[in-house]
Amino acid sequence: MKVLTGKFIAWLMGLTTFIRYLVIAVMFHVLILFVMGSVKIVAEMPKIIAAFDSATLPPPVKDIDADPFAALRDFDYNGPTLGGNGAGVKTAAGTTPTEYKAKITSADKSAADTQVAEVFGVISESANAVARLQSGFGGMAAPTTGFGDGKIGTAGIKTPGSAGFSQRVGPSRTRKIQAGGGSSETEKAVVAALRWLKEHQNKDGSWGADRTEAIGALGLLSFLGHGETPDSEEFGVTVTKAISYLVSRVGANGYVNSGIMYEQGAVTLALSEAYGMTQSPVVKEPLERLIKGTLTAQKVKKANPIHQGGWHYGPDYPTADTSVSGWIIMGLKSARIAGIQAPDEAYQNASKYLWNVYDPQGGFGYNAASRTPNMTAVGVLCQVFLGHGDSPKIKKALDYLKQQKVDWDKPSSGNALYGWYYMTQAMFQGGGAYWEYWNKEIRDKLVKAQAPDGHWDGPGGAKSSENAYGPAYPTALCCLSLEVYYRYLPIYQDMEHKSGLSSHAQ
Repeated sequence: MKVLTGKFIAWLMGLTTFIRYLVIAVMFHVLILFVMGSVKIVAEMPKIIAAFDSATLPPPVKDIDADPFAALRDFDYNGPTLGGNGAGVKTAAGTTPTEYKAKITSADKSAADTQVAEVFGVISESANAVARLQSGFGGMAAPTTGFGDGKIGTAGIKTPGSAGFSQRVGPSRTRKIQAGGGSSETEKAVVAALRWLKEHQNKDGSWGADRTEAIGALGLLSFLGHGETPDSEEFGVTVTKAISYLVSRVGANGYVNSGIMYEQGAVTLALSEAYGMTQSPVVKEPLERLIKGTLTAQKVKKANPIHQGGWHYGPDYPTADTSVSGWIIMGLKSARIAGIQAPDEAYQNASKYLWNVYDPQGGFGYNAASRTPNMTAVGVLCQVFLGHGDSPKIKKALDYLKQQKVDWDKPSSGNALYGWYYMTQAMFQGGGAYWEYWNKEIRDKLVKAQAPDGHWDGPGGAKSSENAYGPAYPTALCCLSLEVYYRYLPIYQDMEHKSGLSSHAQ
């Protein structure tokens, strides 16, 4: 050590004075840093002790009402459903819940108004997780979740007044049932019918074995009329399959595969409502094709000038009739509600055709100026939706409909249920004494005629031609008739609502 120290001192003294002091300064600073790094710095920090109360935390809240369309929840539904023992609603696993509350709530409108937010936000996180079937235009694929251009997803039901479908859900539906003269029993019957239709849907999304495009449309309309969409917890998959089936039946030429304009009108009506309630591009494109084909068929030159503007069985027929035209006009009207417009000329020409078959006594005929109850109901409803509800001619036709009766056992015709379906809507639009009379005439008789398992057979038993297509057809018509309270707004309310929204927006 002494030898090393001596050598270091000798080396240091051999340096120039400047270098020698520089080396000493560097060594001094190194020594200071070493000393400071060796000192243990202790910070006196106060001790913090976390104390917790011994109370047990509450369990996590479960989403007990995931169905965004379950606003009518005040009574236990113990009516007929499949899969149970007939006494209650117990069903096979994976079908329906053991309880369905659907009572008409308080008649106090202000109380119901406090829940109106439910109508605006009907899509919940749990609803978004509901499996929906991805669909192209040709068939079904595996269940998926979430939104996307290739899925029959939903953008949510539009807010009140902006699309004409929002009154079908939430507290708004409750108020419409109350205001229109519905009852707990009518809603029970609707739910039972929807469950029957769900259980009897074909694998491809249709119903029945014949006229499946038209019956498939009526089946889908029954669910849409109750506010059900692909996001509905209980009926979402049923709705999705039905939409996919109808989409697959629309050809590139703008006509349904069967080429029958009855089916064309019914499918247009169903897909219009489906688009209005989902805003799905999977539905919009084929719907636009349907409308294009329908408008082309309307322009076909008719042999009889009074038929111009109407439609008949085939797209190229040179004739027209009120029955086919009625379905198509309702389809075009619903497309307009959903935001897809046809030229005004198309509506004007359709209205002109209907006036051409109007009977001066008050009523509409099949293809000439005459009147029958069924065609009068079709004509009234269509002319109301075409903007002529205030015409004295419509009042005379409503007076004629007010003379009609509902006799389930001895109906006036083999197509009585078809007529009652249209009369129910026409009289509802007529309002006042017309609806008061007809609601008493039809409501309880429909409920009473429902079978224990939730379906309906056509009135008149074996004599009814409406049984020819199987029970899905009369079941859908009866279900739609009992949904009249909230399916469409009375046209005067619709106009007032739009006017109010317009002034509010300004």
